[in-house]
Amino acid sequence: MKTMLMFDLLTAKKIAMSQMVLGVVVALVIAVSTETPITIMPIMALMLAYSVGFTLVAYDERNDWERFRLTLPLSRADVIRGRYATFVIMTLAGLLAGALLTAIVYALAQIMPDAPVLSALSEPLGWQVMLAMAVASVAFSLVLWLIALPLVARFGMTKAVRFIPLAFIILLPIGTVLAQKAGPPPVFITDLAAWAATSEGTIALALAVLAFVAVLTALSCLLSVKLYEKREF
Repeated sequence: MKTMLMFDLLTAKKIAMSQMVLGVVVALVIAVSTETPITIMPIMALMLAYSVGFTLVAYDERNDWERFRLTLPLSRADVIRGRYATFVIMTLAGLLAGALLTAIVYALAQIMPDAPVLSALSEPLGWQVMLAMAVASVAFSLVLWLIALPLVARFGMTKAVRFIPLAFIILLPIGTVLAQKAGPPPVFITDLAAWAATSEGTIALALAVLAFVAVLTALSCLLSVKLYEKREF
């Protein structure tokens, strides 16, 4: 696993900086247009996780690295676990970069509140909102990959991209119909929202979401290992 992780990080290093710069530009444009710096963290996390992730997976097929790795002293399980570790690290790196950029933008807005661009970004950001956005950034950046990676492990990138949009096309109408027929939210949902707005509720809900993502990551990794071990090249 460690060897595979080092391979991926060395490859990602070549493209991560350019994607980081692109992510900063996109995040700043969206933050200014929406007049809130809180959008910076999810944009940075998504940009780094998906741009680097798709590039690594595409490199595997284009350079035939998947076959090459079979000749190395690496098990197929090591390959999959290392790839999952890479995506987690890229997501966290994007989140940290987004948090730093958010702090810089907010500090500049406080120092120069009359600046045309920064004046709308000087509203105070509560720690609960920041924590919720950080957890949401991790969840959204990883969950889509956790669904896609088993397909990539079984079919490869070229074939997997045919199934991934199909899965979302099928799930989206189902989710829309369920939402339309759901009616007003039940009492326990409103109570949960009110509890989540408290300090204790925010922390507990954040920990619960992170625990759910961790369990989903472990299950997705186990499934990918099983599928990758049965794949023929």
